[in-house]
Amino acid sequence: MAGYEVVIGKIADAGKAAQRVAEVIAPLDFAGAIPDGDAGMPGARAVAKLASVKRGWAGREQLIAAEFSGYAEDLSRADEFYRAHEDGAQHDLRQWETPRTAG
Repeated sequence: MAGYEVVIGKIADAGKAAQRVAEVIAPLDFAGAIPDGDAGMPGARAVAKLASVKRGWAGREQLIAAEFSGYAEDLSRADEFYRAHEDGAQHDLRQWETPRTAG
């Protein structure tokens, strides 16, 4: 495959890594790590901020995991395409080659 096998292998490895990240993030509960109530600081201005952060993080882990999974799927499709279409690999991956200098 004209030297592109290593690059294609790295694309596949990156896709597998992205999927592992998705699998780690998906079961987490970011908001659950933030305490409810006044967090031992009754009346403090930080209480409202803490509640806002908790609301903001609620359910975010599923969105983040889905994005990583989607990226992993895209990389898997690219890997399959490049392995099946050498001309596509040469065209698309040539832009990432290190320029050769004379001398």
